[in-house]
Amino acid sequence: MNNTLGTLFKKALTFSPDSFSLLKGRLRTFLLYFFLLNLIMFIPLTYSIFQLDSSIQTLLGIRLTDAEGLSGLPENCEIVNEELICESEAVYQASFSVNDQVIEVFINAPDTQEASANQLLMRRQTAELVINDATLTMDYRGFDYTPFQDLNASAPEDVYTVMFNGFYPSLRPFFALPLTLIFVGGYILTNVILLFTLAGFAMLFKLTIYDLPKYVDMVKLFVLASTVPGIVNLIIGLFGLSAFSSLVYNFLTPFFVYVLYRRKDPEITVS
Repeated sequence: MNNTLGTLFKKALTFSPDSFSLLKGRLRTFLLYFFLLNLIMFIPLTYSIFQLDSSIQTLLGIRLTDAEGLSGLPENCEIVNEELICESEAVYQASFSVNDQVIEVFINAPDTQEASANQLLMRRQTAELVINDATLTMDYRGFDYTPFQDLNASAPEDVYTVMFNGFYPSLRPFFALPLTLIFVGGYILTNVILLFTLAGFAMLFKLTIYDLPKYVDMVKLFVLASTVPGIVNLIIGLFGLSAFSSLVYNFLTPFFVYVLYRRKDPEITVS
């Protein structure tokens, strides 16, 4: 299988005149090749999603910076060196509401305490949030030196921003994975639809070109022709221009189908 995929890549990259001989291969092999090619060319987009900063503040259907009511934090507690430090062993309780849901907050909670629904437990080294049937375990790596006394003197929206930005490095995977599935998966699905659609339109030329491949083979030809555009897409994405790479890909793929067809070895026939 690896040798077959490698051959497809080599022939498509060099516009080999005997590329048409590859069309005798199985369609599923070409589709697998197309899928892998798409995964590779969307690597920059995937990377950019995993590097999203905390400006993306919607989690599990809740925009956390729209929360209200968090105040009166214990002034003898602070976050320093990625740990929650309180001067006493007491557990302090507060609450806030977001989207009409009340979230109970337990500050300086012991490690043995388990979080229930709509609760945020802030332990010495980790924090645990249970919301919308999801349990999120976080740490304090995103916090600078944060004395709660200063938070009490800040505006409520500033308090939520500080808390969200501090917890965001722990929450990033919960944002990145769904966004990757949505954006990268959506682009791949779009390219698959485009592949079959363009192959269908190309069949119109069969009215005047007698040796044009049949539909299934035309799909395979479009897969081969997408190799160079896919590489161009990857290079453009590496320069941070992923938003424009699809336009280049969509225009170049039909062009390279034409190039491959023109370079076809006359002795090769495809039924």
